[in-house]
Amino acid sequence: MEKNNISKHLSFYAVGLSYRKADAEVRGKFSLDTTGKTKVLQQAKAEGITSLIVSSTCNRTEIYGFAEHPFQLIKLLCDNSNGTVEEFQRVAFVYKNTEAISHIFRVGTGLDSQILGDFEIISQIKLSFTESKAHGLANAFLERLVNCVIQASKRIKNETELSS
Repeated sequence: MEKNNISKHLSFYAVGLSYRKADAEVRGKFSLDTTGKTKVLQQAKAEGITSLIVSSTCNRTEIYGFAEHPFQLIKLLCDNSNGTVEEFQRVAFVYKNTEAISHIFRVGTGLDSQILGDFEIISQIKLSFTESKAHGLANAFLERLVNCVIQASKRIKNETELSS
């Protein structure tokens, strides 16, 4: 039984936490290993979420995706980590639509890294996208967005002195 997608109003969200507001101990509670990320993807699919990516590094854990309400994505993170909703609310961020798009560009291009110009995160985003696609959770918008972030990252790396 497929739900009528026309009646749903979906927005694009970025939810998560990073070194900016969460210390290492709290980030550790929300950290997701490979198994944890897979569980998030499986639960998302089971709960009717059609497109998202999950990224988790030592400095940040983030979910980018489409939902009716950001709590759907926050719940995925809290259900599959050792973090609580209360802790999340204290230290996390929730960005919607254009703010969420701006955020993934800042992260992917190394502008939101603890070390400015750190380009390790772009490989994490690529890997996260590949995992989402393997689970059937990557729509055309998300694919174009990730490809644009990858291109922007390459240009910044190759055309600026940011990483030096």
